[in-house]
Amino acid sequence: MSAKPDLASGLAAAAAAGAPLRPGPEWLQPLRAAALRRFQQAGIPSPRLEDWRYTDLREYAERSLRLSSPGQPETPSPSPAPATGGQPVPAAMGMVAVFDAGTLLPAVSRLTPPDGVTLHRLDGAQGRSAWEASLEGDGRESDNALASLNAAMLTDGLAIEVAAGKTAAGPLFIIHGSGPERMAHNRLVLRLRPGSSCTLIEQQTGTGASAANSVTDIICERDSRLTYIRLQDGADAAFHVAMQRISLQAGAEASLFGIDLGGQLTRNDLRVSLDGPGASTDIHGLFFADGRRHVDNQTRVDHRAVRTRCSEHFRGIADGAGRGIFNGKILVHRGADKADAVLRNENLLLSRQAEIDTKPELEIYADDVKCAHGATTGRLDPASIFYLRSRGIGAEDARRMLIAAFAREIIRQLPVDSLVDHVAGLLASRLPDLADVGTAP
Repeated sequence: MSAKPDLASGLAAAAAAGAPLRPGPEWLQPLRAAALRRFQQAGIPSPRLEDWRYTDLREYAERSLRLSSPGQPETPSPSPAPATGGQPVPAAMGMVAVFDAGTLLPAVSRLTPPDGVTLHRLDGAQGRSAWEASLEGDGRESDNALASLNAAMLTDGLAIEVAAGKTAAGPLFIIHGSGPERMAHNRLVLRLRPGSSCTLIEQQTGTGASAANSVTDIICERDSRLTYIRLQDGADAAFHVAMQRISLQAGAEASLFGIDLGGQLTRNDLRVSLDGPGASTDIHGLFFADGRRHVDNQTRVDHRAVRTRCSEHFRGIADGAGRGIFNGKILVHRGADKADAVLRNENLLLSRQAEIDTKPELEIYADDVKCAHGATTGRLDPASIFYLRSRGIGAEDARRMLIAAFAREIIRQLPVDSLVDHVAGLLASRLPDLADVGTAP
């Protein structure tokens, strides 16, 4: 069901007009056509759908239509500044890939992969199977309209594979950026072979009134280890929607982080499927919605096998007239006995106009499980402020210290030291009161 049929039809028509002109191998064209048909049938998600009740994509659709129309410039920027949002790349990264409006910029990237890691662009013959699996996966779910749009408009991307038993040296750092008045359709595919491990960081950034639609597919095979960190730091006028689909096979472990600091409208869908016995994941999230910022995080974890484990902890902060949404769902399927699942969501409101809507959910269809969930939303504790002020600390400093401590609970979990400082700098630029959030307590 679409928010406005003419908007969905307009986007589909723009995609149809542009698809034949877009570069890409011959095998990609039928997949693009199938994706376009799926999108045209489904349309832009509407607030009438339960998972979209708090997020209206009409403005996003209108901007996407305008920026996706034929005749829009597709030449990537010669400068890394739009793609990196003016932020320096953190040190000690094993590989850096910079995209501008969905196009890889080799000149400003460091594309030499660590030992055991292979890279395939969209037009590379050797990576065809990885791309086909990702694009065909869009059609196996009924609520992937935006992923289908991404596939129909896709022009570039990376498929990464870590060989069996290998550990990637240094994090793999992917920057998805865009300059003003640009539309980006980003797609990244990662496969960890049995017993392998890596750290993957995706930063979604940009400048001006841009729009982005990103899809990340990750498959963790038996006994592999993944650390995945998603940073979103778009400009105040940027629109961004994203989806991550992560499959964990037997014995695989994933530590996942999502941090949202920018953008005018941000929607992120994280879907984790625990597909094999003993698969487990730890999920940490932090979002800020200040000014009139709108940040919507949706997470879903499916327990599909025995002895699977999930621990999820999200925190949100809203100030000004900002609005945050968190909907976390854990589904324990039949046969997933001895599943262990915990979900916590804690939110902080800093003004009377700020709003955070939260809905933790549990659905259990198996026996012998251990599951719990809970959510809290409130303001700064007056007793804590009074205590700090009684120790000679001013009112604003007391407020800053309490907000920083609230955010630090998530930030300190980041496993990459240089990234902690990087995130602290981003936080300082968004909310100066949190400038010391990355420092030791």
